[in-house]
Amino acid sequence: MAQKTALIVYAHQSVGAFNAAARDVAMQELAEQGYRVIVSDLYAMNFKASATQDDIIGDLKNPELFQYGDETMYAWMEGRLSDDIVAEQRKVEEAELIIFQFPLYWFSVPAIMKGWMDRVLTQGFAFSLQKMYNNGVFKEKKAMLSFTTGAVKTMFRPDGINGDINITLWPLQNGILHFCGFQVFAPQIFWCPAHSPAAARTAMLDGWRARLKGLLAEQPLTFAPCELFDLSFQGGFLMWPKVREEQVSQPFGLTTGHHLGKPLPPDNQTRAQPAGENSGKPDCRD
Repeated sequence: MAQKTALIVYAHQSVGAFNAAARDVAMQELAEQGYRVIVSDLYAMNFKASATQDDIIGDLKNPELFQYGDETMYAWMEGRLSDDIVAEQRKVEEAELIIFQFPLYWFSVPAIMKGWMDRVLTQGFAFSLQKMYNNGVFKEKKAMLSFTTGAVKTMFRPDGINGDINITLWPLQNGILHFCGFQVFAPQIFWCPAHSPAAARTAMLDGWRARLKGLLAEQPLTFAPCELFDLSFQGGFLMWPKVREEQVSQPFGLTTGHHLGKPLPPDNQTRAQPAGENSGKPDCRD
């Protein structure tokens, strides 16, 4: 049996950071499970965050109007992407599991990690209009976010000053990971380790280690599958009328993003829902 591969995309500047400790726990535990663990330490690599024309080798298809998405798609098809992008894409291809380890910056990932996503997950390689969401390129792969916050947990409650953490996570988990087809595990959130006592930080790492032991047995997060939508420009990629009708009697919206004017489903982006609970999988094809 071929050895499994895990990729950790890591973004923190300090070797003494809690994020580094969380990365090390994942490396150690996954290695004990038989994984070959690859780490892309973005700051140590001095990874370029900005998506520019330099990412393309050779002539542009349309030099008069540079469109990054189109040009990198053609470059990927023709083997003309820059070496640093190609190297990261090879890691993604090899990995069955990808963990993004980072501190939450401005309700999102650090710029250097966003740059990795912008540059590495090129059209064609990671997605297309024919291959997206549950029909996506990486539908056989698993991914998850593991991150620290500067805020305490209550600040990210629906009644907390920062608002619902589920809304914060929707663009990252649905708009990037699930969009590329990944099966997305619930995030590992380390709440405010910088202002927690040493015993609490140790307990956080112990909990992460314990979770990793059973990670692959977890159910991924639930997202609305493509089959619920009319995937045509004529239909506007809108939900089929039959599906909307079926949602009328439901107490919550389908997902954090597809709330349909209803209350958000509780913890839709932070835990897998039990089978049958707002699963979003009715047969919508007549």
